[in-house]
Amino acid sequence: MMRKPKPRSFNPLFAFAAMPARKKLVCLTTFLLVSAVTINNLFDMGIPEDDMYDAKHMIRAQNRPQIDLSLELKDEVKKLDDQPKKVKPPKERTDDASKKNTSDTENSESGIETTGETVEDDGIYYSGDINYDDDDMDDIISDSVALLRAYDIEEKLEQISDSDALHDWTAPQGRAFQWIVNEDARMVHAEDPYLIQRYALAAIFFATNGKSWHNGDLHWLSGVHECFWTKKVKGRPMGVVGCNDDRRVTYIELVENNLQGSLPREIGWLENLVSLDLQENRLTGTIPTTLGNIPSLKNLFINSNSFYGTVPSQLGNLANLTLLLLDTNELTGTIPDEICTLKNHSHLYSLWVDCDGSPKSPVECNCCSMCCDGLGYCLTPDSYGDLDDAVSYDDIL
Repeated sequence: MMRKPKPRSFNPLFAFAAMPARKKLVCLTTFLLVSAVTINNLFDMGIPEDDMYDAKHMIRAQNRPQIDLSLELKDEVKKLDDQPKKVKPPKERTDDASKKNTSDTENSESGIETTGETVEDDGIYYSGDINYDDDDMDDIISDSVALLRAYDIEEKLEQISDSDALHDWTAPQGRAFQWIVNEDARMVHAEDPYLIQRYALAAIFFATNGKSWHNGDLHWLSGVHECFWTKKVKGRPMGVVGCNDDRRVTYIELVENNLQGSLPREIGWLENLVSLDLQENRLTGTIPTTLGNIPSLKNLFINSNSFYGTVPSQLGNLANLTLLLLDTNELTGTIPDEICTLKNHSHLYSLWVDCDGSPKSPVECNCCSMCCDGLGYCLTPDSYGDLDDAVSYDDIL
């Protein structure tokens, strides 16, 4: 009986060798292209260009005019409105287009309306409102366009910041406004969907003395999108450590980073924030009431700072809040009923406050999970006096 011959195993090298030369060339080219794309995807660890600069952002021009924000921008814009309108000179035309242009000129002289007016090329053009979607905006930023852009941004920011603070160049709001208009390499404009987010984060940076942060600036105020204002410190991400699919900031972590000063009210305009972790810094002032405007906020860690005053009742608006650490500060008064309602009837399951009755913990609280002594050691409310049960938040979190 004859044995059935074993089928030969497929050998791609032999198959390639047997191919015609033209087919070999096609296969080899395809292989090299696929390999190049694969290697690029594996080793390209940089930030994608479309993530760094959104299509509708104005990329910084080579010579960006600086705007004197101490001027009344509204008056300066009115002066522009009173000036004769100018339009860009037409591009060079072909012979046929030149003939058509000559015909248009003759029509104009005979009373026929033409499409535009050619002016001397002085580098400054003004045509009323800005079209921020115009591709030419990436190529030239004239004095008039820069002024109109600044005025539009001013109007938008005055909706969330006090006008006096916005025009005080020593205030975080004024410094953030100045940076947005004259220094920011990203050159966002008034219609940019991320303007408020970028401005609020810049205000936080200036309000907390960002140049003195222990771990450097963490790429804050760089030209990339705010979602990339982060850096790994000892293997742990710091700064803006999370964004959602719409590139809205969701997680900020600046633990033990030498933040000094007070939190600006503009922090409340980070409306998609889920977690704010500012533990163990040197923050002072009162807790911003605008934090109560962030419905998505779940974790608020501002313990081990120097906040003073009372705990704002507006924090009771945070229906999704689960963790609230307020201990080891200089807070006084009573925890508002609105917050206790969250603790008793909502998602808030952990509330830490300096409420153990010692001189360093003068806050009264009848709904706290942990009452602390102002030094970071805490007890459950039913364990007062039993120091063996004392814990720090490092033992829990």
